[in-house]
Amino acid sequence: MEFIEVENIFDLYPEAIAHPVNCIGLSHDPFTKKIKKVWSSYYRNYARACLRKQLTPYKAYYHSIEALFGTKHIVTLTIRNNWQERLKKESMIEILNALMHHCKKENILSIALPEIEGVPLSWLKQELKNSFQDYPIKIFLFKNI
Repeated sequence: MEFIEVENIFDLYPEAIAHPVNCIGLSHDPFTKKIKKVWSSYYRNYARACLRKQLTPYKAYYHSIEALFGTKHIVTLTIRNNWQERLKKESMIEILNALMHHCKKENILSIALPEIEGVPLSWLKQELKNSFQDYPIKIFLFKNI
């Protein structure tokens, strides 16, 4: 496992991007706004799933992107039920384990993950190491700005 901290994830082409979201479809963070512009069909599917109450908190949902090159997958991580909910360690560990399961299942070897507000970076790295123990993956960490 390798951690690489980057400034702008849209300058790279990891196999997958993790998108931490809530289950109600409201988000005003800069990363979500960029995703909405770059992968509008993915964002529409996410918003529809929220309206239909098809997303469950603390799970990972896999979305394939039809692209000739570059990023091929988005893994939606439902880190909260709504934007007001506080993050819990147990929930974050559950989410990271679900992320690891999806990466192994789809044979993803590089993934981008934004820093999550309220989660210390050192704790996040340690839990990712615990989840991905022997799996050879590159994790690109970037600031959600």
